[in-house]
Amino acid sequence: MPNLTTFPLERPLLRQRMRDAKLARQRASASLPLFIAGPENRLAAFVCQSDAAFSLAQPVLMIGPSGCGKTALALHLAARCAASMSLGGQSGAVKYLVGSDYARDYAEAVAADDLPPLREMIDEVPVLVLDGLHAMAGKRAAQDELSMRLERRVDAGRPTILTSQRLPSETRGIRPQLASRSVIGLTIPIQFPGPESRRTLLREYALLRGVELSEDLIGLLDAGLRTELPALALDAAIKQVDLFGRMNETTPNVAAVQSAIDTAGRNDDVDLGKITRTVAKIWGHRTKDLRSGSRKQSVVRARSLAMMLARQLTSHSLDTIGEYFGGRDHSTVLHAIRKTQSLLEHDGDLSRMMQEATEKLAV
Repeated sequence: MPNLTTFPLERPLLRQRMRDAKLARQRASASLPLFIAGPENRLAAFVCQSDAAFSLAQPVLMIGPSGCGKTALALHLAARCAASMSLGGQSGAVKYLVGSDYARDYAEAVAADDLPPLREMIDEVPVLVLDGLHAMAGKRAAQDELSMRLERRVDAGRPTILTSQRLPSETRGIRPQLASRSVIGLTIPIQFPGPESRRTLLREYALLRGVELSEDLIGLLDAGLRTELPALALDAAIKQVDLFGRMNETTPNVAAVQSAIDTAGRNDDVDLGKITRTVAKIWGHRTKDLRSGSRKQSVVRARSLAMMLARQLTSHSLDTIGEYFGGRDHSTVLHAIRKTQSLLEHDGDLSRMMQEATEKLAV
């Protein structure tokens, strides 16, 4: 595998209880203690293995879509930072916080008039990991407080590792001060596994699950799955192949692979109501506005974006989508989709709204 980099993921000892139960379950179910990086994540692999990164006092920001591995890499880098400071294995060396939890902790501390302990903890912990900076969008006071804490940590030379689904400057509701504090150090983009990484992951998961898949079947499975999938989704596909074989008392075959591909497709089908609610909320409209006959320009653009996402994320026909969005015919839906696709090429605000909607719908 000359074009791949594989390394074991180290984890720091974390004494903190994780409030985000869903995130905790995802971590517990992670099967591979390895990160496999192709050209798409070469920078991330280099930084996570290089001692040179540990001398940086400025924050390290990892950005990428949900499920791409940001959290695992941030914790790995935190563990290596702690080890370089001769603190490896000490439970208090690394503090892990979810962005939404920090905002809640800050609000509770202010309400109780007991802010100094929180400030001291953030300022003094040797290595800080703040996971999901984008989740603090709209929390103005908490963002201002975090900006000051980051400045203190930079002055003290204490490593801080941040993750976000998008650049803070491109995230609506993130204040400029926090955005600028977050990107003064190293910014590392994390992407879903590329072609080489995907096939290697499928082979590794098949080996781990005891599923004997030939290279032809691996290739067929890889070709049938969506191009941008997290590692856990690839593992789920291998599990589906195994389940099909067990249920039908057969060895892995083309039918089993097709079952996995079909199941992945069904899981990707998003409810039209969820798409409409998500887009409406981002635009600041009511759900019923998008399904109405309103010709208000902002409603038309939001409705067109929702129809495009419905076409991309569901198996519904143009007629079904048009009927849902106020009884429009298929030609109207097609025109709206094509116009939105054209606008996305040069409209940065619309592109960011689409990216935000896509990320929310993927959860």
